[in-house]
This record gives sequence, C-alpha cells and structure tokens, in this order.
Amino acid sequence: MKATGMAKKLRGLKHPLDYFSINCILIFFISIIFIFGFVVFTLPGLEGNGLQKLVKVGPEFIDFITNFKELPLLVVLFSLISGPIEATLGKRSETLRDSTVVDNTFISLIMTLAMYPQVAQGKIEYTIKGLFGYGLHFHVDMLSFIMAATAGILWFLVSIYAHDYMPIEQHRNRFYLWMSITYGGILGTVMAGDLLTMFLFFELMTFSSYMLVAHNQSKESILAGDSYIYMGVVGGLCILLGMILLITQTNTLHFVPLAAALKELGGMKYLITGLFVFGFGIKAGMLPLHIWLPKAHPVAPTPASALLSGILIKVGAYGILRVATSILVPSIDEIIGYKDPLWEVSQKLGVLIIWLGIITMVVGVFMALQQSNMKKMLAYHSISQMGYIIMGIGVAAYLGYKGAMGFSGSIYHIINHALFKALLFMAVGLVYLRTHELDMYKLGGLWRKMPFTAFVTIIAALGITGMPGFNGFASKSILHHAIIEAYEYGHPSFRYAEMIFTVVSAGTVCSFIKLFSYVFLGKCPEKYEKIDGEKGMMDMAMAGLAMLIIAVGQAPNYILNQFIIPAARSLTYDPAFIDKYLVDMNFFNSKDLTGMIWVYLLGIAIFILGKKYHLFHLHLPTWMSFENVLYRPIYRGVLATANTITERYEVGIIKSDVVIYTLILTSTLLLLIRFG
Repeated sequence: MKATGMAKKLRGLKHPLDYFSINCILIFFISIIFIFGFVVFTLPGLEGNGLQKLVKVGPEFIDFITNFKELPLLVVLFSLISGPIEATLGKRSETLRDSTVVDNTFISLIMTLAMYPQVAQGKIEYTIKGLFGYGLHFHVDMLSFIMAATAGILWFLVSIYAHDYMPIEQHRNRFYLWMSITYGGILGTVMAGDLLTMFLFFELMTFSSYMLVAHNQSKESILAGDSYIYMGVVGGLCILLGMILLITQTNTLHFVPLAAALKELGGMKYLITGLFVFGFGIKAGMLPLHIWLPKAHPVAPTPASALLSGILIKVGAYGILRVATSILVPSIDEIIGYKDPLWEVSQKLGVLIIWLGIITMVVGVFMALQQSNMKKMLAYHSISQMGYIIMGIGVAAYLGYKGAMGFSGSIYHIINHALFKALLFMAVGLVYLRTHELDMYKLGGLWRKMPFTAFVTIIAALGITGMPGFNGFASKSILHHAIIEAYEYGHPSFRYAEMIFTVVSAGTVCSFIKLFSYVFLGKCPEKYEKIDGEKGMMDMAMAGLAMLIIAVGQAPNYILNQFIIPAARSLTYDPAFIDKYLVDMNFFNSKDLTGMIWVYLLGIAIFILGKKYHLFHLHLPTWMSFENVLYRPIYRGVLATANTITERYEVGIIKSDVVIYTLILTSTLLLLIRFG
C-alpha cells in the first residue's frame, strides 16, 4: 500500500526530473565552473601560463589551442551542421533533440571562449582561398570575440529555456533547425574578415531568422515575416551596392583604414557610407528603419524574441561599428591628432548617427509607454536601447581619435542589453505560458503565483533602467560621459542631446514601473488564481541571466579592462585618452550615483502623472505613423511604377513575340505542306 501511494505521488509531481532536466542541470553547473575559470584566467597576472595552471594540462594542448587558426571556421560550421542533426533527432525523440541542442550550444560556447588565448595575443586570421573568386576571410579580434562570446552565452541559456516553452508551438524540429543556422550566421558575421564574408553570413542570418519570426504561420506571423524579410532584402541590397562601389573605388573589401582613399572620392564617399549605415541600420532597428521590429516580437515564439532582441539586432549595430571604426578612419600613422582633416568623413557621419540614435531613443521609449501588449512594449524598448548603442557609435565616429568613450559605451551596452532584454522576454514568456495573456492591463498580483519570475523581472528591470550595482549602470554611465564629451570636444548643440538622454532614461524607469506594477502587483484576477507556477529549467535559464546581470553590475571594471579596452587599443584611438579616462574607471562616483537618483525620481513622477491623466493610452494620429507616412507611399509608388512598366513595355513585347511566333509557325507549316 505504501509503495502504491508513493507511486501515485511520483506520478502527481508536476515537474519530475527527466533526462533533459538532469542533462541541463549538469551542463549548467559545468558552464558556471568553466566561466568562473575563464574569468580567473583572464584576470591580470595570469597571462601566459595562467590557463595551464588552472586546468592542469600539458603545454602541448595549450600550444594546440593557441595556434589552431581554423577555430573560427570550426565554430561556424559546428553550428550550421548541428541544426540538421538536431532536426533529425527530433523525429525520434523531442527530449533527445532538446538535450542535444543544449549540449551543442554549450560546446559551441566552449569553442568560442577557447579563441581567447589567440585573440589576447593579437588576432586570429584564417582564409579559404578562391571561394567566390575573392575568398572567405575570417578575422577574430577582441571586438569580434566579445560579440561571439555574448551570442554564445545567450544562445546556451535560451536553449535551456526553450524546452519547456516550445511545446505550445508546432513545427518544433523546424524551429531548432533554423535557430542553429541563424546562430551560425551570426557567428560568421561577427568573425568576418572582410565585407564579402560579412555580407554572405549576414544574409544567411537574415533569411534563416525569417523562419523564426514567421514560425507559427498565423496571418499576423506571415505579415510580420513579410515586413522583416522585405526590409532585410532592401538592407542587404544596400550593403551589396556599397561593397560594389567601395571595391571599384579602393580595390579592397577588407576592414582596413581607408580614410585617405575615400577623401579623394568627393560625394561618392558619402553615398558609400550612407548605404552601409542604411543597410546595417535596418537590422539594428534604427529609426526610421525600425517598423519590422514591433511587428516581429509579439508573434515570434518567446525564445526567438529573446534571441532577436538579445543579439540579432546587435549584429546590425556591429556592422555599423565595424565599418565606422575601420574603413572610414585613417591609420594611426597617417594622423597628427583628432582635428586631422582625414577624420572628415568619420566626423560628418558621426553627427548623423548621434542624432539618429537620439531620435531612436526618444521614439522607442515613447511608443513603449503607449503599449499594453508586453512583448510589443519590450520590442519598442529594444528600439530605444538600440538608440543608446547607435548614439555611442556616433560619438565614437564624431570624436575620431578621442572617440574611445563612445566606442566602449556602445560595446558595453550591447553586452548588457543582451542580458537584461533576453531575461525580460523570458519572464514575459513564462507569464504568457501560464496565463495565455499578453495584455498587462488584464493581469495583476502574479507575484504570489510566480514569485521567482517576479524576482528576476525586478533584476532585469533594475539592469535596463541603470540602477547602480546592476549591469546597465556601467554602460549607461559610459554612454552618458560620451555624449558629454561630444559637446565638450565638439559642438555645443550636443548639450541638448545629453538632456534628452536623461529624460529617455527616466522614461525607461517609468515603463518598467508600469510593467511590474500591472503584471505582478495589485489583485490577481480570479481566472488566474489556480494557474501553475514556475517551471524548473526555465527558472534555471533565467537565474543564469540574472546572476550575470548582478555579477557585471558588481564588478563593472572586469569587462571594461579585460575586453573592451583591449578592443579600443587595437583601433585608431588615442592611447593617452584611454589610459586617462577608461582604465580603472571609477563607476561608483558621487556625481553618477546622484544623477541616477534624479533619473529614478523623474521616472516615478512620469508614471504617477501618466497614470493619473491617462497618458499611457494616447491615440496617435495616422500622420505620426512612419508606416503610413513613409513606407506605404513608397510601396504604392513602386507598385504603380512596376505596373506601368508591365503595361507599357512588357505587354507590348509579349504581343510582339506572339506575332513573331505566329509568323514563324505559319511559315514552317507552309514549307512543310509545300515540300513535305
């Protein structure tokens, strides 16, 4: 009887430990140990033989890893090959497939981190000669490594989360197939050594991620996917045209300083730079190229949303940053200072990018405040946060030789945004999984049912709003210093940009007070009183991101000193400026801490006023819609032009062809009758 009762209890457990759970717990704790060891190894004083001391292995293995130049190609191919294998396994067992996905992303992360010894010594260069007539070039420097490592960590944790979320979706084998291919495309893009290689992997990433956006094949998903792919194709064509113009004018597509060559091209240089900014800016969600993003997130599965917002849109920003810090700048031995004439293209581009970033920040946060759909709100916040990153890239380009602060802030915010935005999407996804509701105004009181989800949402919200002690504070502080430098070293009009920066930060605070209060506080609706709580593996994935948010926030100088500053030193930035303002930067100074107090007070005030005067339910006129004002007229114009061409020329040609074919056939028949 006791045995029977125990069996019933075991069958009644909501979340028993299965093979997937055991595998994930084991891999998760191994990853913590490995990352801790990696952090210790990369601390000052452990260079050289530090890795050997840590892992207690022979020098032959260290030499092999250090000199294995094919590692970037291996990392990319491993992800591309993993997708078909995982989809095939899924036909036999979904648990086996999901476990394999987690294991493969962990292996990929380890291989990515294994590139560090070579990157720390300089860079990794690897070329496949003759491919596409130009060759495929891989170049992994510290900037590439930062992006690849961030993608690897995020992909690993989202893979753990996806197992318990994806059963509500159909076609799961297809989802994991394209998820792996998208990962390979991202890794190839950030580790590309020239524009051709970057373009090929960028396009692979675009087309494969379309399958994630349109995954559930509903009408809304297909429309969102159409917007995404149309914009992606236009962006790709802009990049391709920019590449063609660049190689015809400079005879190279490599990421090398070309400011001296571009200086002689007149207006052509601005066309080339504009095409690259436009092409990569679409993927980055930069205004007015952002319209695909708020359509894609509400319909995409939550794991896809976490990846799209967490890392995929950053690849667009990375493209702008890579072009702005390599092709458009002079080499270090060509300049005499930050006022050198060779900085002209970079400075003019920087002014444009700064204001595009500021406008993106403002529109993104304003539209986020108007949303009731939680995923759509987070999508608009992704646009707003990308505005911070784009602004930092603009400052880096504008200040040129003294632009290291903008560069560092943008890279740091790419890392931080990947962590807290992925966690926010995961938390919202778990709320949706339990309630099947995305309208925050129809929820409430869920902290009692989902206390851990509420807890990690607070951590992510404190990260994105820039609370001291959490990761967002570090990157936002650097970006704030960068925009201040823009008006101190450059034009005084950027003083207004700095003021807008502060107001937008307060708007972000208001948004997440709104989200948390409507979803987790107040009275719980009666229909949600008996919902299930959290789920183990999803909690573990969210806990991993929460720990990283806190860890980065508590020790912000680690990432700055060990990764971002070495990346800045490899570019055309003033070493003395880096040593004075960035090395061992004091984040927790009284001025920055006091500034955040005012930001939070202003955010609270905006929330109180917005709630009292119903400012979160504004019905905007159609003339304020970018889609109605800009894109639909363009679409109608292109369609009308195409129809005119078809009617005027193509129909005439077809008619002419019919007449010609009729004459030929008639002549042939007459000849056959006469001589047959």
